[in-house]
Amino acid sequence: KDKANWLSIIFFWWMNDVLKLGSKRPLTEEDLFHLPEDYKAEVLVEEAERYWLEELKISQSRRKKPSLWKATVRLIPWKSGLVIIILKTLKSVSAVFLPLCLWLVLKTLNDGPDLNMKFLSMYVALLGIASLIEALTTHHYDYLSELWGLKLKVALIGLVYKKVSSV
Repeated sequence: KDKANWLSIIFFWWMNDVLKLGSKRPLTEEDLFHLPEDYKAEVLVEEAERYWLEELKISQSRRKKPSLWKATVRLIPWKSGLVIIILKTLKSVSAVFLPLCLWLVLKTLNDGPDLNMKFLSMYVALLGIASLIEALTTHHYDYLSELWGLKLKVALIGLVYKKVSSV
C-alpha cells in the first residue's frame, strides 16, 4: 500500500495481486504484505501502557478515578480520527443526497413535453457523483474503522495480559 499511487489507494487496487493469488490457492505468510512497525502488538501494547500510566498519574493528581477510555482515545492519532470523521460525514451527506437526486431526476422526467434535458443531465451527473462518493467513503470508512478497531483490540488485550501476568 505504501508504494501505491493515489488512484490505487482510492479504489483499493493495491489489494488486487493478493486477492488474485488467494482465489487460486490458499495464501501463506510470504504472500501477505509486510506488517508495518506501528501495527505490531509489542509496539501497540507499549504505547497503550504508556498512555495508561499517564492517565494514572493525571487521575492521581486530580484525585479522580483513572479512565481507560481516555487512555484508549489517545492511541488514535488526531489525523486518523479526523479522516474517519470526515469520511463518515461525507458518507452520511451522500446517503441523504442520493434520494434527493433521484427525486429530481424523476420529477424532471415527469415534466412531459416541458422536459429540460440540461437539468436532467445535471441531475443524472449529480446522482452518479453522489453514488461514487458514497461508495468510496463507505469502503474507506469501514476499512479505517476496522483497522483502528483491530489496533485498539490488540493494544487493550496486551495491556490486560500484562496486568494479569504481573499479578
